[in-house]
Amino acid sequence: MRLTLPPDLVTPRLLLRPFGEDDFERFYTTCILDPQVMTFFHAFRGSLTDAEQRARARRDFLEHFIMGSQRYGYICWALTPGPALHLPPDSFLGWCGILTPALDHDTWGPELAYMLARQAQGRGLATEAAAAVMADGWTRYSLPRIHAVVDTPNLASRRVLERLQMRLLGPVEVYGSTDMLVYTMEVPVDAA
Repeated sequence: MRLTLPPDLVTPRLLLRPFGEDDFERFYTTCILDPQVMTFFHAFRGSLTDAEQRARARRDFLEHFIMGSQRYGYICWALTPGPALHLPPDSFLGWCGILTPALDHDTWGPELAYMLARQAQGRGLATEAAAAVMADGWTRYSLPRIHAVVDTPNLASRRVLERLQMRLLGPVEVYGSTDMLVYTMEVPVDAA
């Protein structure tokens, strides 16, 4: 049986398509191997060999995306440039998706998460991608709420969530850190 993929999402500057096995190597080299991108990913700190780091990235990201897709239909989207960015169309800019959360699913709902390659950071692309993913998620999954977690010192990511009008609830311990914040958003009236 062949899996039917959803249509791509298009924003003013991005093309979002379902993240697949074929995206893993570009994700690994542009994101996982970049210490700046991985600053707030606690599990990747320390002295991991390339093989250990690669295996952890497959488990923590690719396999997590696949599990959420199989269990709930959640989609993680690979971010590629649209024509307005004037970048090679096959550039890998990161990912954004609705994921199975680390926090209790019934209480918090699924998690909005994203990671941008260094070349995509500081351009408003995380906000643009996340807004498209959330708009799609409200209708695709009929969600009552979405949450996101972020490291307290990750001011850029906190600004993304605030621009999306997510509400700060407060501190939470998750992903191996006690210095995290949880944000949430109820289904918007126009999406209900």
